[in-house]
Amino acid sequence: MTPGARIQETIEILDRLKCSNQPSDRLVASWFRKRRYAGSKDRAFVKDRIYDVLRNYHRLVWWMKGDASPRALTLASCILSGIANWEDLLKWCDGLNYRPKALDPCEIKRLKALRFGRGYLSGQQPIAIRCNLPQWLYDEALEVFKLDTEAELSALNSVASVDIRVNTLKMPRGRAAELLDAAGIKVSKTKYAPNGLRLASPKSLEQLTLFQNGCIEVQDEASQLVSHLCSVQENMNILDFCAGAGGKSLALAAIMKNKGRIILCDIDENRLKRAKVRILRAGVSICSTKLLNNDQNYLELSSMGVFDRVLLDVPCTGSGVWRRHPEERFRLSKARYEDLILLQKTVLTKSSTLVKLGGHLIYATCSFLAKENEKQIENFLSESGNFSVIPVGEVWKSNLSSHFPGNNKYMRSTPYHHGSDGFFAAVLKRVK
Repeated sequence: MTPGARIQETIEILDRLKCSNQPSDRLVASWFRKRRYAGSKDRAFVKDRIYDVLRNYHRLVWWMKGDASPRALTLASCILSGIANWEDLLKWCDGLNYRPKALDPCEIKRLKALRFGRGYLSGQQPIAIRCNLPQWLYDEALEVFKLDTEAELSALNSVASVDIRVNTLKMPRGRAAELLDAAGIKVSKTKYAPNGLRLASPKSLEQLTLFQNGCIEVQDEASQLVSHLCSVQENMNILDFCAGAGGKSLALAAIMKNKGRIILCDIDENRLKRAKVRILRAGVSICSTKLLNNDQNYLELSSMGVFDRVLLDVPCTGSGVWRRHPEERFRLSKARYEDLILLQKTVLTKSSTLVKLGGHLIYATCSFLAKENEKQIENFLSESGNFSVIPVGEVWKSNLSSHFPGNNKYMRSTPYHHGSDGFFAAVLKRVK
């Protein structure tokens, strides 16, 4: 591929990402499967440009005077990162042979103003832009992180580690570590999660026999911890209300030693299909799936009785996992944020009726924003009157041997402080 064709591929993928709900890694992989002509250098160029744009989105919009189009951001990224100067782009963008259309005078003026290889930061940028956020979102981050705001946001813009959970239904963590080492994959034990391993460097695991036999699953340490905070025991009746592809349910099944019942619910049929594949691979027999259709399935769920535990990993901004999914920063608007908060309230209220007296509701997000977390819980408690908070420190002490890395009644993990994804969890007990 020519340099211009590589740039055009980048622009087209970013265009697709902006109007899609698909994760960036999955969309990029699917894109290249259909383009066998792209060589390894072509793929590396396109992937690097995409993630440079996603990880520096608001900074690039600032450099381009508010132009947030994938074309403008890609061209600016090429210059600021030192890939090309504006004269190169002028030659590469001619609209021929799969290359971008020719630059217009306005674009030339903006690109000329950029300094080759100077990077994405500028002393003239407002602090919110330097932290790669719009002002309204920076203000919310400041409320949560306070003096650590810049460090926390910088960590959320880094590259995430690869964590795996060992399926203890098939083997202990130590044995899995030995087999991975024999395969040339160096790992270390996760600091807090008792069945987790962290890879020393990113590796593809899907071709490993360990993975194909269901002995390991890719799952961040913080996500693993949420399952332990459910305090499940053998023969319990569990509802994973927003189960997605089932990672937490599989962890629950292992803790329960494959005894009891776990129902995985979601409104996304494709996610539940992936969950079924993982359930089979893991050798789990106590999990079943149920597709939800907004309000229509609530009565049916109620007819199943009430549950010892309801796990509610609600739809959220995904701000705590921007390291893995920087496209969510790219997609997030204030309107979408407000819609998510309303959805979380609705799901929390409706699912709470499915918790039996004395049972637990575990509310979780992969977000750092207080309105999705503490404030959501506080509003629910004041309106419901049927639940009380069990301090996470107490739950942690009962279920985990590691030291609880917090000093309040909720779990809040961040890449900066804990080296994991950003997760929030609250444990609520039904008291009446």
